[in-house]
Amino acid sequence: MKITAIRASNFRTLEDFSVEFRPTYCALSGRNNAGKSAVVSIIQFFLNSDDGFRYLPFQERFSYSADATQWSNAEKMSICIEIDINKHDDSELFFFIDKFSAKKLTDDDVIVSLTQSYSKDGAESLSCSIDGISGDIQTASEILKKLKTSGNLIVHNSTQNNREIFYSGGGYPEVLETNFSSDDRKRINEAQTRFQNTVKRAARQHKEELDKLLGRLNDKFQVELSSLGAGPSSKFPLEVKLTDKRVDISLKSWGAGTQNRTRILISVLEAIRMRSAVSAQNRTTPVFIVEEPESFLHPSAQAEFGQMLNELAQELDLQIIATTHSPYMLNQSDPGANYLLERRHFRGSPKETGLVATGGADWMLPFAENLGIVPKEFSSWSKLFGTHAGKVILVEGEIDKDYFLQIKNVYPDIYAIPDEVEIVTYGGKDSLKNTSILQFMINKFNRVFITYDLDAASEVTRALERIGLKEDVDFCGIGLPTPGSDCIEGLVPAVIKKKVFSEHFDLVTLLGSQDASARKSAKNRIKSEFLAEFKNGIFENKDLTGFKSLLTKIGKAFK
Repeated sequence: MKITAIRASNFRTLEDFSVEFRPTYCALSGRNNAGKSAVVSIIQFFLNSDDGFRYLPFQERFSYSADATQWSNAEKMSICIEIDINKHDDSELFFFIDKFSAKKLTDDDVIVSLTQSYSKDGAESLSCSIDGISGDIQTASEILKKLKTSGNLIVHNSTQNNREIFYSGGGYPEVLETNFSSDDRKRINEAQTRFQNTVKRAARQHKEELDKLLGRLNDKFQVELSSLGAGPSSKFPLEVKLTDKRVDISLKSWGAGTQNRTRILISVLEAIRMRSAVSAQNRTTPVFIVEEPESFLHPSAQAEFGQMLNELAQELDLQIIATTHSPYMLNQSDPGANYLLERRHFRGSPKETGLVATGGADWMLPFAENLGIVPKEFSSWSKLFGTHAGKVILVEGEIDKDYFLQIKNVYPDIYAIPDEVEIVTYGGKDSLKNTSILQFMINKFNRVFITYDLDAASEVTRALERIGLKEDVDFCGIGLPTPGSDCIEGLVPAVIKKKVFSEHFDLVTLLGSQDASARKSAKNRIKSEFLAEFKNGIFENKDLTGFKSLLTKIGKAFK
């Protein structure tokens, strides 16, 4: 099941609000009190179930007096959800809807819309439509009841461990000790061993699947599952332990970020198991809402985790809706799946919630500014926002890019880089020093190789290594280790250097000027002259050995 749209009229801050969701990983973002919780509350109202620890332990209840927009004098408040139910992934619901449909369902997908309205006088009403055809009150009531009881929603709140509500002692198992005879102890120990072995066999697939999910992270963990005893309903509680091959301790004893990330993946696994644990005739695919998945995580880990959730949503065909205050948790591969909520202000007072328009190459900038990231920190990366290639070479500036493209077009025999690899500029060495944003950008692509002028190696290399990148595998400097040649111009044929320096002696003189602005201008003009001569000339491979060595190294990184 996928949520396609949420609409609201005069509901809390959602005075006239509509949002259409993508079917995979969606990020709902905005400042505090922007309206994210109101959107989630609407989803919970229509889909929430009390069936066990996978879900929030309450049903949403609304009323006009408590939830109507305070500054509006409207007589009516309404909330609406529109969902896509698939014949194969949601077979039980599809069959149920088919019985109530005014016409026989022939397509694999059916769109169901439910609207709950509240009047100022206290009256309430429920309406529905199936593929655009309105149904009667009884149909609407039965569909809502079915949605609420079919386990269609999993909610994970990163700031509250809801599992603790269901298991003993706030998540810590209680142990009752007493005195047994030696024979009793022997029989109990034997029984416990048999029981634990049975549990381990039964939980093996859960362990393997969770190990696979954890294996996507840079922090390499494996999971161990053991029994805690009988649990509520049909679920059986298993204590979770993580091991990094040096220690094997309860999940509770790891850091908060590791705990939260692991619990989110456990919830994803539960969604997978829900879909696969029943017969094809009774299948349901829940929507997974995760609130503040970035909690307790370093920005680099946030970027990695956001990309992972995006990939899981696509691979598993699972709709994941994340509410977040972090730009690093946004959907990089599909910017249209990011929704920025913002409240309009009138005379200094916050009013209704609206969607901020985002799009184009600079789609990220409104999110950065709204969420407290200095926009200029992202400006140098703006060209990456609109890049959708899976493999990318990051080069410092347009001149570097022109050299790469010239060689690709004129000297293809030494251009050892696959054609599908795109060359993108990042706007200077300082961009590489902000490792949080860099990690965010790297996670946008399947494979990235970073280049920089060799004269910046002392500043850049340590920053890249801090986020786990390796020299000559993930990045390298360009140029020769000699003064004046420690940049891409150091690789051009010697005949170009002689020509440019002899014909532009005035610029060479300015390189020694005390005026920093003059030095910078002269350097840039000389770079342009080098590139122009390189484009105008035709050179033999023996004159391009520096470029060939560089391109061969980069090419190996993409094999």
